[in-house]
Amino acid sequence: MTEPLPESLDPARSLRDVPAKRTCLRCRTVFQSEGFGERICRRCKGSAQWKSAVPAGGGRL
Repeated sequence: MTEPLPESLDPARSLRDVPAKRTCLRCRTVFQSEGFGERICRRCKGSAQWKSAVPAGGGRL
C-alpha cells in the first residue's frame, strides 16, 4: 500500500481553486462545486449519457 503524502508535499492549489457555486456546463443549473475544475453537476454526471460518454448530439456533425 502507498501512504499518503505529508501535507508539505501536496501539490499547491491556486488561491482561486475553492469550493463555490458554479453553473453546470451541461444543464446550466447552479450547484456547489469543490473547485474550479468541477464544472458538471452530480445529476448530469449520474445520467446515462454521461456514463456512456455519448455526446448529447449523438456524435453527428
